[in-house]
Amino acid sequence: MTRIAVVSDSHGGTLHLERFVEFCREEGIDRVFHLGDVVEDAKWLRKRLDVPLTLVAGNCDYLSHEAREARETVEGKRLLLVHGDRYGVRCGGDRLSYYAEEQMMDAALYGHTHRSFAGYVGKVLLINPGALKDGSLCVLEVSPGDMIPRILDVDEWYRTRRG
Repeated sequence: MTRIAVVSDSHGGTLHLERFVEFCREEGIDRVFHLGDVVEDAKWLRKRLDVPLTLVAGNCDYLSHEAREARETVEGKRLLLVHGDRYGVRCGGDRLSYYAEEQMMDAALYGHTHRSFAGYVGKVLLINPGALKDGSLCVLEVSPGDMIPRILDVDEWYRTRRG
């Protein structure tokens, strides 16, 4: 099983970025996906984490030369990583789901709305971790037979760890 921490929309939120680094280290995270807004935050995370980090640019990453889409295969599951703005996710997940299905993806991970979501739309598992700037993230546990997303609040995790 591979444990992936999925984040988006960090928007320079230093406190949550620092807590997220601590979370990844203490919770045995194997990989990190950052779904845009702000790629500089993702690069900051990459320097502080000892796990592979894949990033895509979001709509606020105006001058970035980073890709707007990435594809990863984890434990045989095909994952599409996007920010979501180009697929009208503020109006629902249908367009993104259709695109991911056409691309033969098992899941599509996106951000942009700042609202967490994990569920099937059509045949594709859609996952939005919410906005890391507000403390929201997703841990996606992937095995050859299953994908289990859990939406978490890094502030709540931090409080329970610190007593």
